Amino acid sequence: MSEMKHLVSFLFASLLFTTLTFVSVQVFSYQSQPIAPITSPSAFRVSATSGPTISASAYIIFDVETGLVLAERDSGTPYPIASVTKLFTAAAILESFNPEATTTITWRDVAGEGESGNLKTQQVYTYRELLFPLLLTSSNDAADALWRATDGVLLSVMQSVASSSGAKTTQLVDASGLSAKNVASANDLRLFARAVGEKYPFVFDVSRLPQYIGEYTGWRNNSPVADDSGYQGGKHGYTPAAGRTLVGEFSESFTGGKRTIGYVILGSDNLAADTEVLRDFVATEVTYE
Repeated sequence: MSEMKHLVSFLFASLLFTTLTFVSVQVFSYQSQPIAPITSPSAFRVSATSGPTISASAYIIFDVETGLVLAERDSGTPYPIASVTKLFTAAAILESFNPEATTTITWRDVAGEGESGNLKTQQVYTYRELLFPLLLTSSNDAADALWRATDGVLLSVMQSVASSSGAKTTQLVDASGLSAKNVASANDLRLFARAVGEKYPFVFDVSRLPQYIGEYTGWRNNSPVADDSGYQGGKHGYTPAAGRTLVGEFSESFTGGKRTIGYVILGSDNLAADTEVLRDFVATEVTYE
């Protein structure tokens, strides 16, 4: 019975690995696709005269396909973004590095703050494999390993992919988001989320998985909104300086059909509750026909 369980687990992991490997190859091959221009489709209507009130310092709600802003508050002011930074890290790896390159985990990689990821010294990972703990469990160790493996060049690429998305206020100083100097406005993150979805969809593919089983260990999605209906991926974060932060995309139903709606929340006291309020606003105050 034990051998049968191991066999089933191995076959499931192999199937999932093969599927996601295929996706990652597609992404890396088509990363030069242009970003779609922002338009304002007349099919959207917002009945409310002002956006909802939540605990967060800033937020923005937008239609992912067109970039149309549906509601916002203080969306142009940069705030610390915490582990939302890891979206920039993952995009930079797919932009300028071979995702199948390998690195061996060192004691310095696992000596930093936080233990999520369960990485161990002497384990060997591809850069692509490290994106799973990076995005699913918000592993700072995975971020540090990628930083070291790329000789720190990663940071300049992160800043470059931010700028190429149209972001104006984004400043990044590390790959994990631990520094309060990693800042961006909600509007910058709207622009960047659209760029990630179009140029590096593997990032969102990974971030919406419930879990992933690797060669050495498995990682479960720890996002507070990962189990919410319609979740299409994203990244959350927390530091004392940033509060709770989120870039998340959800499939929302309208009379005119389903649309993917993006939500950026910065400086939240209760991310799950704030996300629920914003989604309720879209359900009750926004129409698409």
